[in-house]
Amino acid sequence: MRKLLTIVFIFQAFLAFSQKIVWTENFKLNWSHFRSPQNTMKTDTTVVSYSSCGLKYTAYKDKTYNRLLIKIDATFDPSKSWKSPSKTKNLKINHEQGHFDIAELYARKLRKEFKENVKTEKDYQFKFKLIYQMLYGEFLDYQNYYDKITKRGTDTAKQNELEAEIKGQLKKLEAYRN
Repeated sequence: MRKLLTIVFIFQAFLAFSQKIVWTENFKLNWSHFRSPQNTMKTDTTVVSYSSCGLKYTAYKDKTYNRLLIKIDATFDPSKSWKSPSKTKNLKINHEQGHFDIAELYARKLRKEFKENVKTEKDYQFKFKLIYQMLYGEFLDYQNYYDKITKRGTDTAKQNELEAEIKGQLKKLEAYRN
């Protein structure tokens, strides 16, 4: 019995550690969410933190109305997100939150494209995957642009400017939030 409880506890801890966080309006990142013990950006010693943000979608058939639905989420993966504890001790987390917000921005763009262009399963097969690939490429480019322009959050003026820009874009696409 003790072995079984130990296995269940380890499995639950693994699930809690590895679960991705889905973006919501009221949720804000904090440094405790960065749980990777290793710097995934080892080649760049100037990096003090890394946010593993992404886009996830699930397609399914609504049997009641016989239509295709796609759930699209912006995600943050704590198990792949890293920080330097000594360098982030007194550092604001707004730059990393910006990365998560950018993921939500592109999730909204995907939801908009889906609503406007994907009506059938055939559309899903031929249109959605291409749209996803195109917007995912733009998402990655914007993440890199964000880091470059803000100098990874160290240029306060540019950081504030881009934060406002991202919030404005999120507001414009508010109709497409989850």
